[in-house]
Amino acid sequence: MVTTAPDKSLLRLGRQTTRDEIIARAASWLRPSVPYSRDAFHENEHGAYRADCAGYISMAWGIPGGLDTAGLSKAGYEIAKAELAPGDALLRQDGTILFGAWANRRRTRFWGYEQVDGQGTVLHLVDYTHGRKALAYKPFRYIRTR
Repeated sequence: MVTTAPDKSLLRLGRQTTRDEIIARAASWLRPSVPYSRDAFHENEHGAYRADCAGYISMAWGIPGGLDTAGLSKAGYEIAKAELAPGDALLRQDGTILFGAWANRRRTRFWGYEQVDGQGTVLHLVDYTHGRKALAYKPFRYIRTR
């Protein structure tokens, strides 16, 4: 279900990408873990991106230069929880998590790639409810994912 139309002007920013490419780019910040920062940038073979959660998702999605969370929502479209697949993102106003895979059949836990303040880049188990902030997270798919 699309709740907001993707911003077509952003489509020039990134190329078509596959789920495997998104996950491989996300994993590149785990070798070693990139320290979280809203001010600093991290550069590797995928380019230079702000080392916060939105910069991390921008890098994983292959969007040159990076976007903030509002920009990420315009570069994708909202999907239902049941549609989540590797490389999709869970967005809220103050944070983002890249979806890796479901960790159980009930779909209550998943493997998430995340930039965490004080920890840096992590791949960890996340409760889908994610505490009391669960209702604020919305699943999104990058419009250029094939």
